[in-house]
Amino acid sequence: MQWLSQYGYLIIVFIVLLVAFAFLFMKAVSAYSNHNKTYRAQEAEIKRLTALKEKYKNATLADLEAFDESEILEGTALLYQIALQKSDNMEGSFKAMSKEKQHVYVLDVFTEDGSAGEFFSQNSEILTSIICEALMAIGMTDFADKLSAFAKMYDKDDEEVSYSVAAIEKFDKMMIENDILAKIKLASAKYIKENYDILKC
Repeated sequence: MQWLSQYGYLIIVFIVLLVAFAFLFMKAVSAYSNHNKTYRAQEAEIKRLTALKEKYKNATLADLEAFDESEILEGTALLYQIALQKSDNMEGSFKAMSKEKQHVYVLDVFTEDGSAGEFFSQNSEILTSIICEALMAIGMTDFADKLSAFAKMYDKDDEEVSYSVAAIEKFDKMMIENDILAKIKLASAKYIKENYDILKC
């Protein structure tokens, strides 16, 4: 009992150190687990994109007719993305692409971004300036008009419309409620098949 009163603080210090070690160990295990999950997810995505590239690089019109319409936009645009990445001047190469290919590319970027707010905040004018044109090309004129009005918030020269987080959230909610991204993918698939000779790689 006397020993406990004299050295009890050592037991307390030991317990504190033990708890701290356990906490750090669990943090390390969690970080390692998260790293592995991220790595596996990235590896799976690379494999998916590689398979998609192989599927679409020599796809015929008959193949497109048989493919899942919801993936045709991504599969086609992926080939353009690979070609652009190989270029020494991506912007110049993009501008040299046919209007139809530019439409497909920007529509894919829009659907990948997942929201109008994300698209206009993350991409340069070379893409944001043609998204409405691309939407009209695939027959989504009504949404193109709405998006054109929305885009004014990101125009620094337009002093009539101010940036509003609430307006962005409302617009993105409208997109979700009307299943806009899925509609873009389906309309784009039709556009790609109708313009196959121009859009094939």
